[in-house]
Amino acid sequence: MDPTTTLFPEYACRRDFLKTAGGAAAGMALYCSSVKGAETVPPKVTITDVKVSDGVAITASNGVRGFFPRSGVSGVETLVPHLARIRELLVGRDPLDRALDGEMLWEAIYPGKAKAFADGRDPLTGAVISNKTRSGRHTATGSVFIGFSNVDNALWDLRGKLLGQPAHRVIGDANRELVRVYWRPGEAKNGLAEARRQAREAFDKGYRFQKWFFKKGSKDGAAGMKENIELVRVLREELPSAELMFDNHSIRYEDDVAYSLELCRAIAIYKPYWIEEPICPEHVEGYAQIKGETGVTLAGGEHWYTRWPVKAFLDRKCVDIVQSDPIWCGGISEWLKICSLVRQYPGVRVVPHITSPWLAAPHCVASQPEALCPLLEFNVEGGRKALEGAMTRLPDAGMGLRMPTEPGLS
Repeated sequence: MDPTTTLFPEYACRRDFLKTAGGAAAGMALYCSSVKGAETVPPKVTITDVKVSDGVAITASNGVRGFFPRSGVSGVETLVPHLARIRELLVGRDPLDRALDGEMLWEAIYPGKAKAFADGRDPLTGAVISNKTRSGRHTATGSVFIGFSNVDNALWDLRGKLLGQPAHRVIGDANRELVRVYWRPGEAKNGLAEARRQAREAFDKGYRFQKWFFKKGSKDGAAGMKENIELVRVLREELPSAELMFDNHSIRYEDDVAYSLELCRAIAIYKPYWIEEPICPEHVEGYAQIKGETGVTLAGGEHWYTRWPVKAFLDRKCVDIVQSDPIWCGGISEWLKICSLVRQYPGVRVVPHITSPWLAAPHCVASQPEALCPLLEFNVEGGRKALEGAMTRLPDAGMGLRMPTEPGLS
């Protein structure tokens, strides 16, 4: 007998839930409201309360508590005006019902609005955002959708705890105990010689995949362009067999397509594994032009909210790696819907951005097949304390993360 059903007999159909959770039809309601062949239907656990303070806490009627902690970038504060409505939508419901997700919440509060992202418009203001720059990392509307992610993620923590399983085994059915990581040190802040040393040291430890940030953007002119290119040249010279990625985070708020084209052309000869966010997030025309004229592998999407903006880039065949972040895109449930969408575009993969509190992305990657989600980001600057202790060498001498065995989003 499954030990989980012994501990929680009300979930004797756990395996059916796991099958549903791992399938592409994310958002499908759990169908184990009864146990086929059983003489009686055991009483269900229900949600009794939702609280927001140091994070989102969702308590079930058997006392089990799902929790997703607040971080500086998790937008929990945007939930406060909607907390009464969120409670109304969740309290009394079965926490294993997959229809309870971020989308259900925002559709109840902002009905029909999210789809405006697909048309290149801001859902809450109606303003055109396609091919335009941002004034900051996240928009006001984006922060609202980030807020709903917290509730969705807390539900997944609760589901894992109720089922006595780490969340990745509930989210999907890949059941990967190890996931390959790429090492993200950020900018070469102390010069190229130090970057070369750091890159070699990390490579020798097993970090064969590395992502570095460009420090300069179009406003820095030819000298800044040269500095970016030199970083690529030096790292490739030092690590000829490494998989090197480069993040244009200094170009995040810029729409200078000509500059980005010149940079991507110049570094294409060094065979980057990908170039990330080659221009501001909503600039689908820029992505399409850069992809079409250079052929480099392009990654993007950490700043896309919900699945609706993703399709425009996929349809234009101008993004190869979708980096939707389960803490920012609307929650793990929405991230699964993005995976379902990506599956319809052969050759495109999903490698989620990772951010504090560092809990969701590892479980998301481990829940999906390696062919779809080949890598997990290891933000060594911010996530060292949370993740480094679980790193281990892989059979091919690369570096991977051991997945936790504790229930929920540990």
